[in-house]
Amino acid sequence: MKKTNYRNLKLIIIELVLLVISICTYKYIFEVETTRRIYAEETEKFVEENKNPIFSIDKIILCSSATAVDNSDGKLNDLNISQYTDISLYINNKGRSEEITAENTVNQLFINNIKVENQIQGSKKIFNYKNPLYSGKYVELPNWQNDGILFNVVNTNEKNENANYDENIFYTDCSNPISLGYINKNFLVNGVVNRSNAVINFDGSILKDAEVDLETLKTKISFSVNLTNNFNENFVCNVSLDIDLDSENEEIYSGSLIKILDLKEDKFNFIKVSS
Repeated sequence: MKKTNYRNLKLIIIELVLLVISICTYKYIFEVETTRRIYAEETEKFVEENKNPIFSIDKIILCSSATAVDNSDGKLNDLNISQYTDISLYINNKGRSEEITAENTVNQLFINNIKVENQIQGSKKIFNYKNPLYSGKYVELPNWQNDGILFNVVNTNEKNENANYDENIFYTDCSNPISLGYINKNFLVNGVVNRSNAVINFDGSILKDAEVDLETLKTKISFSVNLTNNFNENFVCNVSLDIDLDSENEEIYSGSLIKILDLKEDKFNFIKVSS
């Protein structure tokens, strides 16, 4: 009897173990299949939502020039030279509808993940909001802080009438560009210009007079534009810009260089990240 009872108990334990294994296996398969189905549904939803984006950056204008400070009382043999580029990003919010709605208007806007890269060491690289009324002119800018660049969104007529463009202004209906400025400050110190030129101007032509190699000024600026619409849906667009002052006609040596980027590629669409 004892041997029989032991054998029966052993069989019961084995059956229980097999039952537990079966339940765990079924649970694992069920969870894997559920996760796979949810992922497929979310992926399909993500693709569908972003196939026809609500917001996109469809044009970027880059205006580049330079300036200098003469430390030699007009002798032009001790110059601190800075190069700057003004950046205007135009957001298209009419991709789905020509009408202004809560879906395609902006409630919050900020820029983060800012990175500025070039081969020049020692210069101060500044990137921040710039008053659009000074576009094409050199003005001093503070550098961005660790939390990025936060914009004041104008969403009422009263705020519109009292808008101060020295502040980080952006209109809820995307009717004005995101206005930014980049300065490669004092990339050349103790510079000397070519005195054979009859006229020396403190603009982009100073780069030629000081025999600056434009290749050394090539800069890559990358950042993320984050916005929230009036449905409290969050979107992000990752932007990467090459600041290249070289051109076939060397316009920068004439004073300034303007480049207009007409964007047709999907990489400048805003992707919905949450709602």
